[in-house]
Amino acid sequence: MPAVSVLALRLLRLPALGLLLGASFAAPPAAAQGRFTAAPCWFTPPPGESARCGTVAVPERRDRAAHRTLHLTIAVLRSTAQRPAHDPVLYIDGGPGASPFGLDEVSEERMEGWWELTAVLRRTRDVVLFDPRGVGRSEPDTDCAELDVLAGTPRTAAEERAALEACSTRLRAAGVDLGSFTTSAAADDVMDIAAAVGAARVNLIAVSYGTRVALEILRRHGPRVRAAVLDGVYPPDINAEEEEAWLTHRALKRLFDDCTASRACRAAFPDLERRFLQLASDLNALPATVNAGDASDPLGIRLDGSALIAAALEAMAGDEAIPRLPALIDRAVRGRPAPLALYVPAPRLGDPDTAEGMAFSIECRETVNAADPVRTANNRRRWSVLPGLGGDDTGRRVCAVWPVGGQEPGERLPVASTTPVLLLSGAYDPVTPPEWGQRAAITLPQSRHVVFRAAGHGVLLGEPCALDLAAAFLDRPEAAKPPTCGSADRPPAFEVR
Repeated sequence: MPAVSVLALRLLRLPALGLLLGASFAAPPAAAQGRFTAAPCWFTPPPGESARCGTVAVPERRDRAAHRTLHLTIAVLRSTAQRPAHDPVLYIDGGPGASPFGLDEVSEERMEGWWELTAVLRRTRDVVLFDPRGVGRSEPDTDCAELDVLAGTPRTAAEERAALEACSTRLRAAGVDLGSFTTSAAADDVMDIAAAVGAARVNLIAVSYGTRVALEILRRHGPRVRAAVLDGVYPPDINAEEEEAWLTHRALKRLFDDCTASRACRAAFPDLERRFLQLASDLNALPATVNAGDASDPLGIRLDGSALIAAALEAMAGDEAIPRLPALIDRAVRGRPAPLALYVPAPRLGDPDTAEGMAFSIECRETVNAADPVRTANNRRRWSVLPGLGGDDTGRRVCAVWPVGGQEPGERLPVASTTPVLLLSGAYDPVTPPEWGQRAAITLPQSRHVVFRAAGHGVLLGEPCALDLAAAFLDRPEAAKPPTCGSADRPPAFEVR
């Protein structure tokens, strides 16, 4: 899912379990597919807690009689209840390509966080975490080492293209079917995991791109889902490539309108929107290199108008920076851009922690290749926040050489389901805005949509009561009086000093 570009999200990758890059896939008997195979956990549960770990075998392609089998790594964090409910919670991470487990050197720390975060959920039921196909400990390893070596160094368009072509060629030679990475396949994988852990019905918690997978599960396997919580909703009938310009316009308008509505913010930072856009225009005409580091670790950041706007959007994506953002913008306008420049996103390609092959395949197939160029161009003309403002069209560059096709029309239809669904949105979210949650709710008659007025992208980790709200909903998804969250309606308290 994109923030400013369709491939802008930070993706995580772990070493594949039992598969070295360049090796071929084994093809075990069909009877082995869908089975849970126990394996030692790679983390240590806290005192008093327990988990079971292993792999689940899924078919690489379900539309072909002859196919290979992939092994997906899962961890079941056990409930603290004496008699846990039979319907566990399956957590679906974002990306596409994000791993809930983290890299080897931080996996213990990451898992400590999961034990704490899931405690309220595990009072009644197990929580299942997993690496999707192509990501982390799951097969196949789709990291593009050819791009990793370009990270942090200047690269020409020819070098970038050559690296992309080399990666796709190598992955295909290793037996990786790049066309097997789809949202539909991800949805079926999740339900194979559910069956493998013995769950006839499940509850879903999904974030960002993971909500698209969850919605596809509702479409394809609705009766097997008891309830779902979708955080940062990305409906299938939305194409983020087409909506990129509107996403930027909407997020900035939210910030400047809220500052104007606040007497303190308006007085401290008058005419903030005009001054910000003027600075962006000036930087487009004459980019600056900003020293955003310190004497021992200097960090030079090239700042043009596009980078300035991207930094503001990046700051809005997380909750912590939102109250400080008007002050950061004011300082930048007054000649001190370094604090805001620290939010300029990292280069889109060449991240060694990215499962690029999986991410590129899904984004190219379902976003970039599926986008209507006329609609995209019209939206850019209509919603551009600054005339002549350019951008790094990473998605188009990647997908011009990445060998996947496009979606089937039926995949882009809205999902209709009577399953109880809790939709969560952040008002400042520049990636999956509340309007997308509202759109999904139209065909989800048993849904409830809660918008957190001071939140960015993903509220479950940033809003204190959001996880409690989700847990209460999953305990009683059909309650006549659904749980509430008093802090959700509070706008941000902007810092003005």
